[in-house]
Amino acid sequence: MQPGRLLVPWIVPMPSDRPGVHFTWKELTTTSTGLDNYPSTEHRNNLRMLCYSLLDPLRVHIGRPLYITSGYRSEAVNAAVGGSVRSYHLKGLAADCKSKVLDCHELIRAVIDSDIDFDQVIAYAPSRGGHIHIQMRLGRNRRQVLWAPKSGGYEDYNHDCI
Repeated sequence: MQPGRLLVPWIVPMPSDRPGVHFTWKELTTTSTGLDNYPSTEHRNNLRMLCYSLLDPLRVHIGRPLYITSGYRSEAVNAAVGGSVRSYHLKGLAADCKSKVLDCHELIRAVIDSDIDFDQVIAYAPSRGGHIHIQMRLGRNRRQVLWAPKSGGYEDYNHDCI
């Protein structure tokens, strides 16, 4: 290795039209707001890591397609959808997803029961979208598991949430 060159082993070379094996750039950047939502090179690299580390392994683990409802968000898109100013979507390190076969509880259980190294996963009540939010950090992941109930806010996820 040349001096001053950093090797990043977790980025797997992928065709430029796909950030992951099971996911496309369009899936991870499409928004219903009508606003521009073009990720920078840094954000595209983060989306590749997100696919490689979380989304592709989860897709393989459940053996069923996952549908991205929100991936990367520009600041304008994030503001338009009411996202947190600290959202990992802004960094390309989070995605909201659903399955046509599994509900949010089954999806979150699949994440918990897997060996996927996530930072945070949130299951949203059906009245709040019925999806899961999954994110990673570039540093140490917390493996935080939360429930977003119908009444609003967030709480620790447990079987009583069902």
